[in-house]
Amino acid sequence: MSRPTSFVSGFGRLVIPAVLGAAALGACAERQPVAPADVQQQPIPLQAVQAFDCTGSTTSGALSCRPSSAGTDGQGAGVIIGGQNSNLKLTSSNVSYNGGTEIFQFDLTVQNLMNEAIGTPDGVVADPQGIQVFFNTGPTVLTGSGEITVANADGTDSFTGASQPFFAYHEILAKDAVSGAKPWQLQMPATVGTFSFTLYVETDVQYLLVINEVMVNSAGVTIETTGDWFEVYNAGTRKVNLQGLVIADSAASGRRPYHAIGSSVVVLPGAYVVLGNTTNTTQNGGVPVDYAFGGSISLASSLDAIKIARVYGTDDTLTVDRTQYANPVSTQDGVSRELTNPALDNSNMDGSNWASALVTAVYGPGGRGTPKAQNSTYTP
Repeated sequence: MSRPTSFVSGFGRLVIPAVLGAAALGACAERQPVAPADVQQQPIPLQAVQAFDCTGSTTSGALSCRPSSAGTDGQGAGVIIGGQNSNLKLTSSNVSYNGGTEIFQFDLTVQNLMNEAIGTPDGVVADPQGIQVFFNTGPTVLTGSGEITVANADGTDSFTGASQPFFAYHEILAKDAVSGAKPWQLQMPATVGTFSFTLYVETDVQYLLVINEVMVNSAGVTIETTGDWFEVYNAGTRKVNLQGLVIADSAASGRRPYHAIGSSVVVLPGAYVVLGNTTNTTQNGGVPVDYAFGGSISLASSLDAIKIARVYGTDDTLTVDRTQYANPVSTQDGVSRELTNPALDNSNMDGSNWASALVTAVYGPGGRGTPKAQNSTYTP
């Protein structure tokens, strides 16, 4: 692929298959049968999270769609999350065919149904390639005869194959937002009856990771820093692998060097992982640490900050989440500081959105906190 940041230093752009067929594309609202058996099903790329099988007719204007049965094992390539319209929705309007110009035209919008914003790696910075909707296969004539070509594509590139036409929507779409409509034109003779094609949507996707709980001064440890840990919550729709992300805290002289997370740490939607000094529960006060950062982070007992970031491009970082503290309320011995709801602003651990773990929330030999679980102070 020619786009230099298309895989964002290993984090991967989101590729969402959406298979549409022929005339009056609509919003793929019906879960009815299926592409004909003679239409070859293509492998779903590794980053795929949703697929549709659809067929349509230029004469009747009908369209039937169903969730694809390909790659539904939930592992590796072709992971399917949910069914129809669970991640994105593609909607067409103003469908027409001009026999004189032999142009089949429709307007197409993209709607984001996920918690994460798309068209951006962080919710603020725009993906320079935009939200790209490209032809994975087709257009293919099912009945009738003739050749179909894409007449007005924004460009061609190599996504899952060579020279694939695409349309680019240069927008950031938050949850439920709908893009502007773009006109799509297909050149075909009137001898074409029905046809089909598959579309994949490729774009950067925001990570909705939240620093949800922090233990600054752990009790019951020989060396205080071995008990340092913080918990990360995934508020998004998609699982996130933390490998390759970078973390850091701030020394008195400024932010310490970034530490790159060097092994796979998968955070499922709505789940928690703990990053700490060591995975040895005898040394860390009994906390179940998923990833050990060792001495790269050392949370100070007075003031400090914690940051998670993505490496973007070749030499830049984009903040995923950050919190800080400067008050003794956040540094009690053996008591974690909990965010009362992951949806709240968590930037100030000393503020009212945070609270000290309850006396009933005990882990290990006596630490107070809720590592890898909903916070004891959680308020809906």
